Amino acid sequence: MNNTKIHIKNILKKIVRQFIPPLFYPWRIREIFNYIFKKTNYINLEVSFFKRHAFINKAISKYSSGSCKYLEIGVADNDVFNSIPLKLKNKFGVDPFTGGNYKMTSDVFFEKYSHIKFDVIFIDGLHHYLQCQKDTINAINSLNKNGIIFLHDLLPKNPFEQNVPREQGVWTGDVWKVAVELSNSENCEFKIINTDSGIGILKITDNFKYKKMPKLLNANYKDFLEHYKYFKLINSEEALEFINNI
Repeated sequence: MNNTKIHIKNILKKIVRQFIPPLFYPWRIREIFNYIFKKTNYINLEVSFFKRHAFINKAISKYSSGSCKYLEIGVADNDVFNSIPLKLKNKFGVDPFTGGNYKMTSDVFFEKYSHIKFDVIFIDGLHHYLQCQKDTINAINSLNKNGIIFLHDLLPKNPFEQNVPREQGVWTGDVWKVAVELSNSENCEFKIINTDSGIGILKITDNFKYKKMPKLLNANYKDFLEHYKYFKLINSEEALEFINNI
């Protein structure tokens, strides 16, 4: 689908949403149906007073406002992007459809602006394994020394949240597979905050080597539950301390 068709489709969606309450959106109906009739909750996340905004801004606070460069992949409604206390010249929000200040795909952005390096990067784009993998590798190549990368939606609570294509409102997709690869990569520190759908924190060191695991392509939620046992999970307060010590 070309960009013009996608743009028209999004405009039509916005118009339709003016007349249909969110409760009656198709994926919201499926979510309610799954919750009532197919209820599953295979993992539990921490109930905390923190969301991804807090951890990202904690990392940004380690820099002076004039020096930190921030990149966000997948901006949507600008919820996180608008909370970043930096001058606009230092904030790069990439989204081909709605929010942000760079209206393009992440692939195009990384190719066009490969010369720019960032201190803090937040990846929350297309929730498909291979695209998230590509975004992560590109982000690593665009990271300043001692920079930090955050990844969202690494802990689907049940199979309905991780199914691709999207089936319901609450959706992580299968980006957990990137978390498995990062957990097995060399020369990096990678932890997952056990809240807000799972927030990955990545700190790379010299001689970092990303480990691609092609067998994950066809992995399902049962496979996720097996890998989940080996994730380095931390709670919100441990995450704030970890970020502070980077």
